[in-house]
Amino acid sequence: MGWMGSPSRWRTMPWMVTFFGILVIPLGLVHIFLVISQPIVVGEWCTFCLLAAAIMLPMIPLEFDEVIAMRQHMVQAKKRGDNLWKVFWKGGEAFEENKDERTTELIEFPKKPMGVFKSSVWGMSVPWTLGVSTALGVFAMFAPATFGVDITTTSAHAFHLGGSLIVVTSVICMGEIVRRGRYLNILLGLGVAITPWIAGDGSLGLSVAGTIVGLAVAALSFPRGPKKEEYGLWDKYVK
Repeated sequence: MGWMGSPSRWRTMPWMVTFFGILVIPLGLVHIFLVISQPIVVGEWCTFCLLAAAIMLPMIPLEFDEVIAMRQHMVQAKKRGDNLWKVFWKGGEAFEENKDERTTELIEFPKKPMGVFKSSVWGMSVPWTLGVSTALGVFAMFAPATFGVDITTTSAHAFHLGGSLIVVTSVICMGEIVRRGRYLNILLGLGVAITPWIAGDGSLGLSVAGTIVGLAVAALSFPRGPKKEEYGLWDKYVK
């Protein structure tokens, strides 16, 4: 399904974008959350499961971009008086005649591989704040093992769960269209900072590290970072 259509399938195949969005976003998140739960439920990390989750994660913000573009096309079609059922299944014409001169066609991949790659990730940027938050989240995931804290303790669970969710939130919010979701990291960071002290079953080093990491992640969640693209009707939500 990912290869069906063309870069303009958000308007030519809205049905495909809808079904692919369901497969990637909610089902992708379910897969990632099952992987996150492994150290808590099973008591071990699965290397290949982590790799699969890492591959799935960047697809989510990119698919959000396509789904929002399709939704805006449907809204504009409704305002124009088009038959939404027909537009949903058969697509419709673009509402603006602006020619896309930036996109490098997929057929040019052998000659311009970097151009094709850049075209595939438009709408996703990596502000240094989210990049650092992602790195801190990865550190938190493996901090219990680093400090020799048993994987079954409440403190370890807080680091495994909190660190994983910080990574997930940070990467998804690299999609400019859902950048506002970064504020969730404030709560997650505070959870990592406070929980080890309340649980009291970890080491002093782990608790101090959690405080530093958690407060840093919370502070890094306030700046929005640069916005490189325009999103039409959705621009007002990119804050």
